Amino acid sequence: MATPGKGTTQDSAEEYHSQIAVLMSPVIVTMGIMMLVGFFGNILVIYIYAVRLKRSTTHLFITALAVADTVVCIVCIPVEIVVVRYMYSFDIPWLCRVFQTIVLACVTTSISVLISIAVDRYKRVCTPFKSQISVKRAKIAVGIGCIVAITLASPSMVILGRKTVNRTVIGYACATDDSMVKTPFPALFNGMQLLIAVISISTLTTLYALILKRVRAQKRYREGMTPNGIPRKACSTQSGEASSVTNTVITSTRDSTLTSAQGNQATSDDTATSSHDNTKKDCESISGLRNGTHKTTFMMFIITAVFILSFVPHLALMATWAVQKHTYDHLEGAPLALYNLFLRTYFINSVSNPIIYGFMSDKFRSQAKIVFRRMCCKK
Repeated sequence: MATPGKGTTQDSAEEYHSQIAVLMSPVIVTMGIMMLVGFFGNILVIYIYAVRLKRSTTHLFITALAVADTVVCIVCIPVEIVVVRYMYSFDIPWLCRVFQTIVLACVTTSISVLISIAVDRYKRVCTPFKSQISVKRAKIAVGIGCIVAITLASPSMVILGRKTVNRTVIGYACATDDSMVKTPFPALFNGMQLLIAVISISTLTTLYALILKRVRAQKRYREGMTPNGIPRKACSTQSGEASSVTNTVITSTRDSTLTSAQGNQATSDDTATSSHDNTKKDCESISGLRNGTHKTTFMMFIITAVFILSFVPHLALMATWAVQKHTYDHLEGAPLALYNLFLRTYFINSVSNPIIYGFMSDKFRSQAKIVFRRMCCKK
């Protein structure tokens, strides 16, 4: 059903919807590229971290992220492309409810996994000699995160649906259902989602700030090492336990040397040299483990930072809408296309992780080369 145009020569709903489809084509193409890149990239991540690499807490968390991102790429983005293509003629309420619920559940699951990763990184860097998150505990954390995510997303099955829009023509959009528009539930639901996002981002920021503080302290400590690689005070990992152990070794060596001072001098020198070499090897081993932990921590920090940045445009638009509900009601042309593109920037998070692993993880990169090499050989 067509209504008089608003400054346009279009006189039918079908023509108007075709015009919208052409206007949205850059958004559709962008999402299509993200869907393909994200799908194949995350399938590769799942295969490498779940099958080819040794099982660990970090690898489990990465696999969980990849599974959530894969669901987004094979279910959510394709439906979102349909929603954008038929922006004001989308009259399938049940599909709108289901796919929006899946999107929210996957996003919330990703947030919970990222928080678990941040806690794991904090414990490994800041409290390395205390109890760490085991693989079993990591599985429990992922499971709880999934249950919480589904629970928090479930209200969208009622709140969302078919919304009647009156623009150039009368149409329908996948948004707050007409039956819910005049109720307080949509505002409460959106407020809850915004609050979860703010708390999550604040938690992640705080944890990584504490990690950064400890890493800087360790860097200052390393700058106090002697030219031959032995710490001036003792070889440690910025922990009292490690420092105590090393100091005990050094003290024991010194006492042994003094005790045998009147005996065989060569024995004292050999003992000192042996302890010195062993201490140096321990330092190098601990330094290598610490550097590996820091490298993994930095990679997970980048993943978290990209996640947060990908949500900034979406959250900004939602916050503006919360203050003024009719801000975007009359957008036309390029502003309408940009609005719909920025509204969906959170999909970047589902695509970026495999790319980050490729640049920052030597293990992932080497395993990916092996996989591609085998695929080429089969051909």
